[in-house]
Amino acid sequence: MKNGLLRQIGKMLGGIVLSGVLLLHPVPGLPGADVIRAEAAFDATLLVTKDPNAVITDADREVCYAFLVDHMNTLKTLYDLSPEGCKRMNEVFYVANVFIAENDLTVEQLTAYMTEVEANLTTAAQTNVKGANEFLFLTNTTGVPSAVYEQGATVKLSVVNLGETLLQDVLITPAQDTDPAKWPFVITSAEATRKVYRLEPVQNPDEADKWSQTVSWNFQVSKLALSGTYPLTFHAQYYRDGEIEKTDLVTYINITGAPGNGYLNEGTSPGGKTSTPRIIVTGFTTDPADVYAGDTFHLTITVQNASAATAVSNIQFDLRPVKDGTGDSAVEAFQPTSGSNTIFVDRIPAGGTKDLQIEMTARSDLNQKPYAIELEAAYEDERNNPFTASTSVSIPVHQEARVDTGDVEVVPESMSVGGSSNVMFSVYNKGKTTLYNVGVEFQGDSISGGSSFIGKIDPGASGNVDAMLTGMAPTMDDGTVTAVISYEDEAGNVTTLEKPFTLMVFEEDFSGMEYGEFGEFGETEEDIKKPFPWGILVGGVVLIIIVGVVLAVILSKRKKKKALQAELDAMDETENDEDNEDGEE
Repeated sequence: MKNGLLRQIGKMLGGIVLSGVLLLHPVPGLPGADVIRAEAAFDATLLVTKDPNAVITDADREVCYAFLVDHMNTLKTLYDLSPEGCKRMNEVFYVANVFIAENDLTVEQLTAYMTEVEANLTTAAQTNVKGANEFLFLTNTTGVPSAVYEQGATVKLSVVNLGETLLQDVLITPAQDTDPAKWPFVITSAEATRKVYRLEPVQNPDEADKWSQTVSWNFQVSKLALSGTYPLTFHAQYYRDGEIEKTDLVTYINITGAPGNGYLNEGTSPGGKTSTPRIIVTGFTTDPADVYAGDTFHLTITVQNASAATAVSNIQFDLRPVKDGTGDSAVEAFQPTSGSNTIFVDRIPAGGTKDLQIEMTARSDLNQKPYAIELEAAYEDERNNPFTASTSVSIPVHQEARVDTGDVEVVPESMSVGGSSNVMFSVYNKGKTTLYNVGVEFQGDSISGGSSFIGKIDPGASGNVDAMLTGMAPTMDDGTVTAVISYEDEAGNVTTLEKPFTLMVFEEDFSGMEYGEFGEFGETEEDIKKPFPWGILVGGVVLIIIVGVVLAVILSKRKKKKALQAELDAMDETENDEDNEDGEE
């Protein structure tokens, strides 16, 4: 009996059974984990039903569900779970819940099965190191699809490369089977391979969906399909570093079979017993898509009734935003604009979905990071049995970048063509988000150069610009030069800010000047540019002329006076000679 049950578990979890030991496919990243030996740990005395041969009840199923939830929470506390480890653990948990809910197991069978599930959950939690095949994963961007017998169904796989190297020629092939209990679709082709030529490694795990690539298949549900949740296995093969590697990808689909076909796994009707319906979140959107601190936004959360057979009703959803801060100062990150955070839904059919919509406002003082909203659900099944469920969504909150600059200092404030000026100013980050790759370019018709890179500026910090600009042509306008400051946010989006200032460029005029007109050695350019003192020169010439005229007049008068004196002397001598002659007579 136990070996038969182990074989069933092995088929669901992708393993085989040899000699009563469950052999799983090699667990990625866990050295030596090729063989998992599960040791008994589940206590059957916790069950309401005590007889080992008795069929379990819904109360027993609830005990198992609570035990697995507690075990998962314990594992999350003990281990620093990677996203891949959480995903593997959730897959084991999901398959176990479906198996227990849809099968009439005895207490002995359930105890053996719980022991295996507990061991597999522990293994999934301990697997945190990447192994040879832990590179190709499915991203949970879509919920579990549903389909009805003899109708079409589309199955999509969004694959992502979580390794550090490029994956090439990824071939994905569905593991088709003629057994309707293993494969619910009509086989129309022996080969249904899809190919992804290149799958780049994810740069940021939080943005895995942006790096994923999607392949899809259009199947026809067989009229022999059973009702239940089918695990769909796809074989994947790819090349990494020139070497071929293989792995399996598993997704799920809810199938509603034809009346009388029975239910998945055991192939029998549950005999009137209702499985525990689960409400899960399959996705959410915000409008606007980017939520900024202080903004009001519309939140739409899509939930699904994961049960393939049971509808749920009288559903009350409570949205509880996490608190930001510590102690008495902690406040909720989001507030509903209507004042109420409760949404009521009358009914969700089996496998159906519902969009929950609410308008909320993000606090203006939030930091730039994701903030969680807890979603709690209280509901009933078709027999008015009460159930509760809880999950959460994380909404990234962005901060508007606040950038300012100081006064621009230009030394000198004007320059000649070919000259240089030093431009200095500061860039201030006044917001709560970090600025990346901050740089400055200068634009102007008469200048060139000055490109500067500042780099990262933390909130509340500043960066300094110290650039040299070169004059290329004379300024023909008002001399405005623009400093264009660019920076990036955490998502790589580029924003620019312009800072204008004045810088004049003039051209030196040397026309009409001969060689040697610059004067003696040591004269400065400013001395050379001074205007020639024509007024002083003219005044000097006039003064020289006047002095010359005066001197000429004086000399002329002196010459005339000397001539007159000479004539008077000559006359005196003549008179003396005549007197002498008269005396002699």
